[in-house]
Amino acid sequence: MKSRQSGLTLVELMVTLAVAIILLAVGMPLFTGVVGSNRATTQANTFLAAFKLARSEAVKRATEVSVCSVADPAASPVNCGNQNDWANGILVFTDGGTSGTVDGADVRIRVFANDDAAANATTTGGFVRFQAQGEVSDMTANGACGASGTCIQLDHTDSTASQTRCMHVMPSGQVRLERAACS
Repeated sequence: MKSRQSGLTLVELMVTLAVAIILLAVGMPLFTGVVGSNRATTQANTFLAAFKLARSEAVKRATEVSVCSVADPAASPVNCGNQNDWANGILVFTDGGTSGTVDGADVRIRVFANDDAAANATTTGGFVRFQAQGEVSDMTANGACGASGTCIQLDHTDSTASQTRCMHVMPSGQVRLERAACS
């Protein structure tokens, strides 16, 4: 009696490999879109966390705390940067002065560095200052919101779907995100 060997033939193996390659080719663009969407969400949550931290620290420390764009996240010490360029990250610091910049008496609370070159933040100013009561005392980051609050438009160029978000900082100090362009 002859015994048959069990296993795959070369043709079966090639067909399986071809199907796997086709599935991979179809699935990769979908996967990169998901990754881009997750990066956009991370960017928005980082901004939200920075502003909420600043408000809570202002109330906790009973002093003014500001949020500003970072000039160079690798510098020591980190300082505020160009007023319209939030691409390097966010700095939260106690702000005893009136200029919205870090001076010798201020304490750097936290730096939220941005390592993602595809993340964009659009606004017309560079810092927001929270008072000891949690309210906003100075909003030079006014975007499309004008006097009704501060708007920072967050975009991410890696996402395939529209991942534009608008972060609103109201004069009361409340911070919220919405999935839409600032208007």
